[in-house]
Amino acid sequence: MEKGRCAKREVIGMIRNGNACWVGSNWCESPQEVCPRSDGEGYDKCQSVCKQHAHAEIDALERAGDKSNGAYFYLIGHDHICEQCLVALCDAGIKRIWIIGDDDEGNC
Repeated sequence: MEKGRCAKREVIGMIRNGNACWVGSNWCESPQEVCPRSDGEGYDKCQSVCKQHAHAEIDALERAGDKSNGAYFYLIGHDHICEQCLVALCDAGIKRIWIIGDDDEGNC
């Protein structure tokens, strides 16, 4: 299989600063047809089996680089941001965060 979407949930992170926009996701280098994790299981298999590059928040931060300082962040497709990603967003200077959730869409 080629790089692709997470079998369980595609999560999108968008950073917007002025007219510029950077989009990250929880893409995988070895996506699976079915998520290998059992209900209640941690996220270890996301990296060990699916080879997930990063959470969508981190992928977006990597794409924006230092231009994330003072920017807005939108999380689409999930209902929360883990503590590590929240710290990374704050450390990068993100001004405000919106969690849009599963059913909403966001555009640059």
